[in-house]
Amino acid sequence: MQATVSSARQLWHEHDGGSDISVGLLASHVWLALGWHDIRQRYRRSVLGPFWFTLSTLIMVAVLGILYSTLLGQEITTYLPYLGIGLVVWQYLSACVNEGSTAFIGSAYLIKQIRMPLTVHVSRIVWRNFVILLHSLPVVVVFMFIFGHVPGPEFLLVVPGLVLLLLNGVWIGVVLGTLCARYRDVLPIVGNLIQIVFFFTPIMWTKDLLKDRAWVAELNPFHHMIDIVRGPIIGSTVAPESWLWSVGILVVGFLAAQYLMQRCRNRVPYWV
Repeated sequence: MQATVSSARQLWHEHDGGSDISVGLLASHVWLALGWHDIRQRYRRSVLGPFWFTLSTLIMVAVLGILYSTLLGQEITTYLPYLGIGLVVWQYLSACVNEGSTAFIGSAYLIKQIRMPLTVHVSRIVWRNFVILLHSLPVVVVFMFIFGHVPGPEFLLVVPGLVLLLLNGVWIGVVLGTLCARYRDVLPIVGNLIQIVFFFTPIMWTKDLLKDRAWVAELNPFHHMIDIVRGPIIGSTVAPESWLWSVGILVVGFLAAQYLMQRCRNRVPYWV
């Protein structure tokens, strides 16, 4: 037992750029604890705690669902779950992008004092936002039951969809966190781009409305990452292309993250 603990500590301190991501992901006891700490601090001395986010999601989905179903001429019983899941997943993805961009800058005090895998700081952000995602998704499922929709067997596909979301959040944070630490101008660029991408992503509108311009959504990776979670919940068929896109993005993203860690891992403490 002591030998195992000793080897784990040695691996923790002797990691390098090539092993930073793997060692950081395996250190789940660290980023799980840090993520829960962040959530507790955010809602400290609050009666509802993180359920305030769930309540705000409930209100936002109800208001926007009624408004846009009228403007777009959509049936509210089908449109509201579609909109709700899209918004909840988008909030998770945009949080991973925006907060991941400052993952290393915001953790500079830890990076300069404690030698730990940089991936731990990213995993901490991804985990706390994933917990918030899991708090909010049941709200939409409740709406579905209210409107008489009962999820079918395809609902089980939401599990691999959530796993892909979780892992994609990690490489996004590693890549953007490294780039923003080195080039601070990237941070406001990312913030502005993510606002623009929102309007080009089928969240408040459906891809069918684009007709012969549906390629705008099909070339949007955020659309596919949302669809692999939204489709199984609302009972619609998820296109195989969405699964291929999500897996392909995951592979390419981690290759890019691994490359940046090998090249820049030891320079990040000097950049922040």
